Amino acid sequence: MFFKLKKENGSITLFVLVSMLFFIIVLMGIFVNTSNKIQKQEKEIQQIQRSYQKEDINSLYENIVEQKRHD
Repeated sequence: MFFKLKKENGSITLFVLVSMLFFIIVLMGIFVNTSNKIQKQEKEIQQIQRSYQKEDINSLYENIVEQKRHD
């Protein structure tokens, strides 16, 4: 019986190592997925900010009103 337990120690260690490796791979996948989402969101926010900075609605309105006054 003592010899049987000794043989099982290696299989238990192997099971623990494989389980931990699987757990680490899953966590890394979640991390990469989340970081990709954050990068995409930051790019979209920058693009939205740039599009709003290009045109100032108030100045456009004032220009149109000034043009109509002169006509």
